[in-house]
Amino acid sequence: MKTKCVVIGIGNPYLQDDRAGVVVVEQLERDNLPCQTEVVYTVGFEVMDKVRGFERAIIVDACKLGNEPGSILEVTVDDIFTTHALVNSHAITLGTTLKTGYVCFPEEMPEDIRILLIEVKDIKEFTQQMSPEVERAAAEVVERIKGLVAAMA
Repeated sequence: MKTKCVVIGIGNPYLQDDRAGVVVVEQLERDNLPCQTEVVYTVGFEVMDKVRGFERAIIVDACKLGNEPGSILEVTVDDIFTTHALVNSHAITLGTTLKTGYVCFPEEMPEDIRILLIEVKDIKEFTQQMSPEVERAAAEVVERIKGLVAAMA
């Protein structure tokens, strides 16, 4: 039997805006979100392992796709698996990872996966302070996820 929901934040907690997914999950944990939360530092097979066994998953990651910093994109697994614009983002690996999960473990993968990407301004600087644009976007994503989880209940 599958568990209801998991929210996964992906990122490096020591790189300025790449830490956005981690920050979102940390805030959701402080707010006692009625949903399991996980933080992962790569988009490899660990992500697939974290979503297996859940009905629904929400994944938050940083991206660098040429949009305005702080832009929030909601994409599907197919979007990040097939969109050429995402080749320069590590999100393509996320798409491949999730597609692999659906091929190898179709009965264990979530029926619904929401992927929220936050466009970064700077991911090269080692700091635990995000740029203001990404910080605002992370706060907006927290509220969006709270609404999604409430609607799933």
